[in-house]
Amino acid sequence: MAREYALDTQAAKDANSGGKRIKESGKYIGKFTAAWYESNDKGTESVHFLFESNEGQEAGPLALYTHNGKGESLPSYKMLNAILTCLKLRTIAAKTGKVELYDFNAGGMVEKTKQIYPDMMGKPIGLVLQREEYEKNDGSVGERMIIQGPFDPQSLKMAVEILNNTDARSLESVLRYIDANPVRELRGSKKSKPASSHADASHADFPDDDIPFAPLTLRRHW
Repeated sequence: MAREYALDTQAAKDANSGGKRIKESGKYIGKFTAAWYESNDKGTESVHFLFESNEGQEAGPLALYTHNGKGESLPSYKMLNAILTCLKLRTIAAKTGKVELYDFNAGGMVEKTKQIYPDMMGKPIGLVLQREEYEKNDGSVGERMIIQGPFDPQSLKMAVEILNNTDARSLESVLRYIDANPVRELRGSKKSKPASSHADASHADFPDDDIPFAPLTLRRHW
């Protein structure tokens, strides 16, 4: 007997959006379902995120490399501070927790113990995501999603506008750039383009007195 079908509106949306994984550059509103700290064998420190949009699509891990092995800040440190601003957080402290991640050796999802940042998880956040080319271990070129910039999902303000208490204008500029450059091409390739300068506007450094929420201090060491 032939199956009878009823309209599944989410499945209809997924047909155009590439399924559950976020694969297209653009603006998304949702939450971080996981946020955790990593440090590699060279001492490079990073914060990683799993993101879920309000439509149920997922992206991640999204990595921000914040400090090198010498303790010097890297460009993504500014991005992390922009995210903290949009989440209205002045400091984050890690604690031991569980994160469900894909494990290539196991061939599926595995629960792993990580140093997580609970204060960053479950709160509304807007992200502009961009596709980025990267070189795989076998030398081929793959694509992944990266954070171009965060924004407050209610006001649509980016960090610089939240801190300066100005109108929301930067997001439109970033989205125009993303529309024109949906893929950040692999550095060193003949078709490589310079990174956008738009995102830098949302990552500016501000003195403590200009931060319009809880009077705490952001600590470099988690």
